Amino acid sequence: MKPSDKNSASAKQKNRAAAYNQALTVFWSIPALAPIGYFCYSALALKEIYLFLAISLPVILLPSSFYDAIQWSKKTSFYEAIGIRIVKKLTQDGDWINRLIRKKLPGYQVFDSRRPPSVYLKKAYMIEKIHTAMLLFFGCSTIAALIKGYTVWAVLLTLTNLVFNVYPNLLQQYNRLRLRQILKR
Repeated sequence: MKPSDKNSASAKQKNRAAAYNQALTVFWSIPALAPIGYFCYSALALKEIYLFLAISLPVILLPSSFYDAIQWSKKTSFYEAIGIRIVKKLTQDGDWINRLIRKKLPGYQVFDSRRPPSVYLKKAYMIEKIHTAMLLFFGCSTIAALIKGYTVWAVLLTLTNLVFNVYPNLLQQYNRLRLRQILKR
């Protein structure tokens, strides 16, 4: 295989992986963001939304050491016991998507051997930061729903927050533990 053919195959793999991952993001974003979007539109004043954003967005700027400090466990077995492998199957770059890509492109690898594992570690931190900000925004909205007497909304927002923010954060903590094992080798 010529180097140009190899680059073309690699670009094709990356493009297919990106397309599948983007489709999955859209698929999961609709049930995750529709309830919070509708609740904010129908029940919150713009000032409240700005306040909740001001509370939630700064966590993105916190250092990675903060996220290490709030990590639930230092053992992958803990995360596996709470069902993180199920979550891992259904997410971006997860088992299901990777299997789908490998059907079309048998040589597909999630980890590019030319990139150090530390690149993937940084990505895991960034994903956790984004989901932590969303977790706080959902949490503020849930509190507002309770204060305003919207109990059903509070329950729905809590469940949505658990599925779409808590578990993704736990997945990133699990991924970081696994990546650190790779870095030790």
